[in-house]
Amino acid sequence: MPTQNPHRAAGLCISRKVYSVLTELKSLEGHRAAKLVALMAKNLVDKGMISEHEVIAMLDQVVD
Repeated sequence: MPTQNPHRAAGLCISRKVYSVLTELKSLEGHRAAKLVALMAKNLVDKGMISEHEVIAMLDQVVD
């Protein structure tokens, strides 16, 4: 049975935590991946590390 918060498991490296969360329930895989990317993009824009224009340009590449 899947856990509710696999990313809270002690001893896992960050890449494994992210992978576990995104792939734990196949029905939510796409939604979770999209939510993670959205949160990362917002965080980077808020910190001034990337502009909204750059995010839009990357999204254009995704949908083309």
